[in-house]
Amino acid sequence: MRNLFSLLCLLLAGLASVAGLAGYQLNELLRSEEPVAQIAGTLPAQQDFSQAVTEAMIDDLTSRLPGQLQSFVPGGVDQVAAPLVSAALNNDRTLAAWEEVLQQTRTDYTAQLEQIFAEGTSGDLRELDIELDLTPVTEAMTQPLREGLDDALGWIHGVEPESFDVIAPEISIDIQAATENTADPYTWATAAAASRYWPALTLAAAALAVLGLMLGTRRLRWYALASGAVLAAALGMWIATTYASPDFHHPPGVPETAAVILDHLQAEFTAWAQPAWWVFSVISGVVVLIGVAVALLTPSRYRGSAQVLTQR
Repeated sequence: MRNLFSLLCLLLAGLASVAGLAGYQLNELLRSEEPVAQIAGTLPAQQDFSQAVTEAMIDDLTSRLPGQLQSFVPGGVDQVAAPLVSAALNNDRTLAAWEEVLQQTRTDYTAQLEQIFAEGTSGDLRELDIELDLTPVTEAMTQPLREGLDDALGWIHGVEPESFDVIAPEISIDIQAATENTADPYTWATAAAASRYWPALTLAAAALAVLGLMLGTRRLRWYALASGAVLAAALGMWIATTYASPDFHHPPGVPETAAVILDHLQAEFTAWAQPAWWVFSVISGVVVLIGVAVALLTPSRYRGSAQVLTQR
C-alpha cells in the first residue's frame, strides 16, 4: 500500500511540475513586461509589418484629408507621405510608442481574461480576440510630418493647424483569436487566473516528490520516481511541440497587418517558450535514468534475506 501511495505521489509530482512551468510562462506573458517586449518588441523593424502599417495609414489618410490640402501636395499625398511614414516607423520615438502599445495591450487583455473568469462567458470565441490600438504609434510616426506641414502650409487661408491631425489616424487592429474553433474562452480564462499560483504548484511538486520517496520502499520508490519523471518528460515534449510552438490560424478576411503580426508572434513566441520545455524534458529524462539506475543497484529484500541465511 505504501508503494502504491508512493507511485501516486510521484505521478502527481510530475503533473504538478508541468503545471508549475506552464503557469510560470503564462503568468510572465500576462503580468510581466519583459516577455511581451521580447516577443513583439522588434516587430516595427520587420519590413512586412512596416509596409502593412504604412499602407493602412496612407489609405486612411487619403480618405480623410481635406481636398484643398491634397491639391497643394505635388505628386499626391500617397507619393509624398508613404516614404516618410515608412521611415518614421523605426526610430526611438516610434519604438517607445510601440512599447507603450504592447504593455497597454497586455494589461487590457489580462483584464479581459480575468473578467471572463469572474463573470462567465457566452462561449463565443471572439471573446478571446485582442484589440491592438496603434494610435500612439501613428501619432509618433507622423509628428515630424504634421509639424512640417504646419510650417509649410499653415499660412494658407482656411487651413487650421488642427487640419493636420488627420495625418495621425486612429488605427485599431482586431486580432482574431488564433485558436481552434472548439476552444472554450472560459477554459483559457481559468488558466490565466490560475497561472498566478505557479509558485504553489512548484512547491507542491517538490513536496509530493519528497513524500513519494519517503513512502516508497527499497527499489520500488526509485521505479516510482522514474515513472513520475517519464510522465513529466512526455508531457514536456508534448507541450514543446504543441502549445509552445503554436500554429496561429489566419481567420478568413484577416487584415494584412494582423496577418503579419500573427506570423511574427508565432515565430517569436516559439523561440521564447519552447527552449524551457526542451530543457524541462531533458532534466526529466535524466531523472528517469537516475531512478532506474538506483533501483537496479538497490538490493532487494529477498536477496538480503538469502544472504543472511547463507551466513548462518
